[in-house]
Amino acid sequence: MTATEATIGLCSLCRHARVQRNAEGNQFWRCGRADSDDRYLRYPPLPVSACHGHERGEPRESRAAGPK
Repeated sequence: MTATEATIGLCSLCRHARVQRNAEGNQFWRCGRADSDDRYLRYPPLPVSACHGHERGEPRESRAAGPK
């Protein structure tokens, strides 16, 4: 188990996970399934050890919008 898997849990290996980073370099893990299914939390408490919606794959990374 990697350090990311230990601290993030199943989200680190889920294709529905979205990793968002802000300008300060902080990282937030968001559940993409929550966009269309309210059974899932948008920002689940980590580490996630069980999830019925988990599908193995690579999380997507996105950068949060900065100041304009």
